[in-house]
Amino acid sequence: MGGKRKKRTKIIRPKPKLPKTFECPKCGKIAIDITFKDIDENDDSGRKIKLAKIKCGNCGLYAEIEVPKVFDEANAYGKFIDGYYNGTLEIKDTHEEEINDSNEDEREDKQLHSAT
Repeated sequence: MGGKRKKRTKIIRPKPKLPKTFECPKCGKIAIDITFKDIDENDDSGRKIKLAKIKCGNCGLYAEIEVPKVFDEANAYGKFIDGYYNGTLEIKDTHEEEINDSNEDEREDKQLHSAT
């Protein structure tokens, strides 16, 4: 007469999570960090937008792009990569700016010491 039918255990797989750091197109390291800043503007089609600040912790690559408010880090990174390879993106190098700032400070110090 058989017995009681056994219940089949359901395998629960964790959902894959989106990465928080990405590969830098300039230096090739996984060091791109993306932060968002809300701005009170709408784009041409009336959608709300936010500012994505993209920075490489290794080489100092820095860019700011406007993205729709529904974008997450992965979407903003995709838009950044497209703009980077198309050449339509304004890119700043923060390490060069830091070096220039420190050189200017050293020059000012030398001028002050030589004037006295």
